[in-house]
Amino acid sequence: MEKISNRICWITPDYYLVVDTFKVPHLIHEFNIEWILINTYKTKRKTEGLLTGDCKPNVLNLKYRQRDPRIIWQYIKFLYKIRKSNADIIYNSFLGFPYFFPLLFLFIHPQKIIWGVHNVSTPKGASDERWMDLYQNYAFRRLRNFHVFSEFQLSILKKLVPYKNHYYTPLTLEDYGISTVLPPNDKVRFLFFGYIKEYKRLDLLINSFRELRNSGVENIELLIAGNCENWSYYEALIDKDNAIKTRIEMIPNKDIPDVVSSCHYLVLPYKDGAQSGVLNVAYQYNKPVIVSDIDSFKQFVIDGNTGFFFKNESQESLTNILKKVISDHDENYQKLKDNIKSFVEKELAIENVVMKYKEMLQDCLKKS
Repeated sequence: MEKISNRICWITPDYYLVVDTFKVPHLIHEFNIEWILINTYKTKRKTEGLLTGDCKPNVLNLKYRQRDPRIIWQYIKFLYKIRKSNADIIYNSFLGFPYFFPLLFLFIHPQKIIWGVHNVSTPKGASDERWMDLYQNYAFRRLRNFHVFSEFQLSILKKLVPYKNHYYTPLTLEDYGISTVLPPNDKVRFLFFGYIKEYKRLDLLINSFRELRNSGVENIELLIAGNCENWSYYEALIDKDNAIKTRIEMIPNKDIPDVVSSCHYLVLPYKDGAQSGVLNVAYQYNKPVIVSDIDSFKQFVIDGNTGFFFKNESQESLTNILKKVISDHDENYQKLKDNIKSFVEKELAIENVVMKYKEMLQDCLKKS
């Protein structure tokens, strides 16, 4: 198929590489895309297993923290090169708080920009929540083209900026490779995975798990795997419970398949959020999920079918769901896995996701 001649600049920050890396290689065959990966200052994120084949982005390594005024000059040089490239569309999901968007609008007409918005509203309890909301609202006023990753986020966006261009595609599954590891047969193992932040309510899960243990439930285990900046708080809650295993670090991409595959269920007790890449990791490795009943999960989790909901921020509700999952595990676990496979094939097939991206790019190119 002949490529569309219009030039597209695609900007991916390292923290969203896993979102774009499974789509851009498909799109690059039909669109004239220059793909740029922005590595944040002293990033610990690795590209191993994510950048394969011939489709590799050009890399911009940030020399300073994003709040450091010295980074402004690096942004200016970067954006000047983009303007000189005469790109017809710039797809960008890099936030660059607080300097990037104001500089972006100085160099690129807002009509040419598609903003890949991962959080239409900042999750409650996230760092710099108030300032990030102000920063994003400024961008919402200036831009006209927005891309989101869930129908829930789309509904919020349409109310926030009703007379602009809104596009939606779901996140794809996050494939880090194959694992031959199996979960244990003699116990039910739960997993909390990913960045540990206050709004993700790991404390709620630890307390519910320990409540079960104190009530006499012995055939269970919890694995906590991910990076954390205030681990001492959670460590105190665990209180040397030997059924809670921890791996507190940035989990290397090559280890993710085995970490996830070694458990039966992933638990996402978030009190707020837009959508979760961890949920897609769970589905990639055919794991049922236990999630809070916040709106952002309701599109992708079918209660009793691909996972289970508990009442948001309720330890009692989470404990009761964990009890139910444990008691019904032998009878229901394989059924849940079969249901996830069917759901993924119907709702999250890569071919369907890529088609939505193509439609978005073609529509924006016409309007630009």
